[in-house]
Amino acid sequence: MTTHLPLLDIRNLTKSYGAVKAVNDVSLHIDRGEIAGLIGPNGSGKSTFFDCSTGLARPDTGTVVLDGQDITGWSLNRIAREGRMLRSFQKTVTFRSLDVEENLIIAGQMFTFPSILSTFSIGKLSRQRIAGLRERARELIRMAGLWDVRHQPAGNLSGGQQKLIQFASMLMPEPKLILLDEPMAGINPKIIERVVETILYANKSLGVSFLVIEHNIDVVTSICRRVIVLDQGQKLAEGLPQDIIQDQRVREAYLGG
Repeated sequence: MTTHLPLLDIRNLTKSYGAVKAVNDVSLHIDRGEIAGLIGPNGSGKSTFFDCSTGLARPDTGTVVLDGQDITGWSLNRIAREGRMLRSFQKTVTFRSLDVEENLIIAGQMFTFPSILSTFSIGKLSRQRIAGLRERARELIRMAGLWDVRHQPAGNLSGGQQKLIQFASMLMPEPKLILLDEPMAGINPKIIERVVETILYANKSLGVSFLVIEHNIDVVTSICRRVIVLDQGQKLAEGLPQDIIQDQRVREAYLGG
């Protein structure tokens, strides 16, 4: 009899800053192929939880297991490169002077090849590498709805379009799991719709799993199969989206009663 193992299994994660327990004994799992939501009021510990899960900060206690391997204490870069778990930040970052396609190619080569020189050096192998990266980049650019602006410098595009560039760039190294920190913040409804479509496409067509911090409850309920709620560093509730939004504890802590 085989036992189903989650893609990400986090147990008893705790992180304190001085006397403040930003994350207090939180456990959660993400199944393969799942899109899960992580919600809670500002200051509830969501971003700190992401930091400790992805190697940006070291937890005081607890374990982080990705695809059956204990990665607790690994660096952010090692988790991204070897574990294929990536995270976004609330601040959108792109190579502003490079065009959309170049942004994605650079993102792909940073994970796939040992150096920029090895990717862009002269020779047959280099040409094959670039051709492969360009093909994947163009597929993802189409997916993100950026085809018509693919040769525009990223810095000339709107904040919402730059978020789409960042998201498509994260898909270049074929990650297993992406943790998204407020992907809908500061963008207009049309771009929100496109971001939702790209997340669903990446999940269904590319097999990428997601854990999403998001304050837009409509988005959370539309894309997430399961929602986890944090409040004051602790897990308050977990369940189906429709059950979570009706939970009186959640309404009091997060939705304003």
